[in-house]
Amino acid sequence: MLDVARSEGTAGQPLRAVQRAPRRRAGAGSNLLLVANTNASGLNGRRETVDRAASLLRSFGAFVETRWTGSAGELDAFVSEEERRIVLIGGDGTLHAVANISGHKPEVALLPRGRANNMARALGVPLGLKAAARLAVQGIAHPIDGIAVQAPGLTMTALEGVSVGFHAQARALYRGVNSADTAAGVAAAIRAFAHFVPVSLALEVDGESELRRVGQLFVANFPLFGPRLSVAPGADPGDGVLEFVELDAGNRARLARDLVLLKRGTHVGHGSVKIRPARQVRLAPDGRSPVVADTTVLSPGPVELAIRPRAVQIVGPGR
Repeated sequence: MLDVARSEGTAGQPLRAVQRAPRRRAGAGSNLLLVANTNASGLNGRRETVDRAASLLRSFGAFVETRWTGSAGELDAFVSEEERRIVLIGGDGTLHAVANISGHKPEVALLPRGRANNMARALGVPLGLKAAARLAVQGIAHPIDGIAVQAPGLTMTALEGVSVGFHAQARALYRGVNSADTAAGVAAAIRAFAHFVPVSLALEVDGESELRRVGQLFVANFPLFGPRLSVAPGADPGDGVLEFVELDAGNRARLARDLVLLKRGTHVGHGSVKIRPARQVRLAPDGRSPVVADTTVLSPGPVELAIRPRAVQIVGPGR
């Protein structure tokens, strides 16, 4: 199993700014690199949005260079050696990519332009472009934990969480370019629901082994996951603890009920839903379900998870 290092902090409240010891404030006159993700669901290559973002950043006193990226490889190539604060205009997927660049990871500010914007919402980053630009220049960078994922043939860092069961099956069937393709998302969910059966898996949670049969299991680092599901409302991505969320759905009718509760965020405390803290998790599903880390579908086989302290430095509100 992976070694777990703990980071200090107090568990945050759902959808509120995570308060961590600040790294530094960029301040007026900062030298920023604005990175635009051409595949972001709320951007779609629109240069006028990026130009407006650059203008707003400059209006708050920053010097700005703009670059476009269409792949994780391109992002890695020019960000891994970057010392300036990076301003990402895009969605959650852009930040996922930054967490997995191979070299140095500069501090990151977000200008949310995705569909879900799960991490921006949880960290208190404004969704409006002007307010987000002001924060990007004047805000403070806070260390955020990730999830160290070891799977067959792959080592990566997840930020939002890891999924097994119905959600993972639907994600594996999704064929959209980005999260804005509602038709592709609905089609994938219908196919997964039509073929749904509970997943049997071997678990090891903080050294305790068990066999479980579940409809859906999440190991969450952020309150929101996937299509803005309020999976773990009490999750704090800086407290050194993951949230282990289990939906005991034995058939399609119970799954449908639990998914409604999950979407509304009213599943906490429900008898069919179990939530507990975890620091180390090993998953070995039976092959009926893939394992998905953020949006990456992992190869079949056991998956080991642990906290990766201070995986990224993200600009957010704070003193």
